Amino acid sequence: MTDKQLEQRLAQALSAAAPDDLDGVLARCEARKGIVIPMKRKTTGRLWKTLAVACLALVLAGGGGTYYYQANAVASVVSLDVNPSIELRVNQKEKVLSATPMNEDGAALLEGVDLKGTQADVAMYAIIGALLQHGYVDELANSILITVEDEDTQRGEKLQQELTAQADAALANAQVNGAILSQTLQMSNELSQKAEEYGISAGKAALIQTIVDGSNGTKTFESLVGLSINELNLLYSSLNQAALPGQEGSGTGTDTAPGTGTETPASTIVTSGSASQSAYIGLDAAKQAALNHAGLSAADVTFLEAEYDYDDGRMVYEVDFRSAGQEYEYEVDALTGEIIKYETDGSHSYGGATTVPSGNLIGEEAAKQAALSHAGVKQSDTQYCNAWLEYDDGRPECYEVEFMAGSTRYEYEIALTSSTVLKVESKNIGGQTPVSGGGASNSGSQTATGGNNTSGGGTSGDIGSQAAKQAALTHAGISESQTTSMKVERDYDDGRLEYEVEFKSGGMEYEYKIDGSTGTILEYDQDWDD
Repeated sequence: MTDKQLEQRLAQALSAAAPDDLDGVLARCEARKGIVIPMKRKTTGRLWKTLAVACLALVLAGGGGTYYYQANAVASVVSLDVNPSIELRVNQKEKVLSATPMNEDGAALLEGVDLKGTQADVAMYAIIGALLQHGYVDELANSILITVEDEDTQRGEKLQQELTAQADAALANAQVNGAILSQTLQMSNELSQKAEEYGISAGKAALIQTIVDGSNGTKTFESLVGLSINELNLLYSSLNQAALPGQEGSGTGTDTAPGTGTETPASTIVTSGSASQSAYIGLDAAKQAALNHAGLSAADVTFLEAEYDYDDGRMVYEVDFRSAGQEYEYEVDALTGEIIKYETDGSHSYGGATTVPSGNLIGEEAAKQAALSHAGVKQSDTQYCNAWLEYDDGRPECYEVEFMAGSTRYEYEIALTSSTVLKVESKNIGGQTPVSGGGASNSGSQTATGGNNTSGGGTSGDIGSQAAKQAALTHAGISESQTTSMKVERDYDDGRLEYEVEFKSGGMEYEYKIDGSTGTILEYDQDWDD
């Protein structure tokens, strides 16, 4: 509301408090002419109100209204995100009108702290200090997002720069290598709705949307909402290197490590410092993991790309390189260094089939030995053992190995250039092979028809879920403490009591079918955990 509008409203209020009734007053005077009216020294409440309104009008007319409006009107909204999220409302003089926590961590950080009336940059310095003191910013997660919402872009950018400078100073004073993302926004209804829907700040919503827009459709807003600011900073930095909308790719063939300290023309986001990767294995370790899997050395390859990414709910490194005319693409778990996915593509094609230089393949015999070793079986003990190259869309994908040992048939998929087991399945074909150590007593379990619980693994009783679980773990060579997502289900198949046991460990997913009476491994499957 302008000063003029304010004065008009006050004039209307004054008119209502003291109406213009001159003709009425004169008429009443004529009727009461000659009557003596005693005068009392008493001022009515109405008159005091009228005088107060008049005085207020005079004050406002003299410029007091402008001062009052500027001192109490919100000019800018500042949000600060790490994990704690805090919102500051600031007037034109850059004084804090209110400080509001946006989540539980923000509430804990502001407990007992009154920032109202302080200058915005002083408040920012104090908040950064509290973040450091409570361990929210450290060497593992060092990223901070500062967002200024202001309809006056020039004023908003000025405040953004001042607040970023104070945050940088606070981090430097604490000798912490921080990474700051800052932006000035003119909010859209769509972005405001998303921020409200997911319970996050407008600043974080804008950062996520920028990453989604630059991902060429590979990422969604929903999938990134749960990430920390440090993780989002790593993603943004990788996209920044790979060219966000409106940019041309660098095309240099160099590593794309996060943290460039530059402003992206297609974005209002300005970065300083490098987002920490200390919680992850790092680019060098990811490259080495890919090389080890491919059976190559750094001297044998030309790296095309190595960058941080987020895929299928986990943090990964994407590593691409070329060797002897063949291109390799790897996805490596950023936390563990495990190979999640990989793809190879030869550069020469003949008759629809892609040839791979023979020096890079381990060969069928090596693939056989890798499978036999994994199963703990000697080739001389097998009834047959076959290996061949498996093709997909004309390209060699893996080695398939099949063999029969005793009453169990094994099927393996082995990597092309290493002895890595990609997938394994086994099935008992007639006969039963009880697993040693299975069949422990479980008196509390249910029993199969016509049988009772037993302490052994070869009777018609019900071995129980614990024994079934232990049989699967023993076969896999894994202790229960090394597993996650353990699930045991009791079922019947063609009248036979069975237990289905599923668990994850070391980046692999295991599925077992156990005979509920004997503890025999009927079927099992082992595959990469996607």
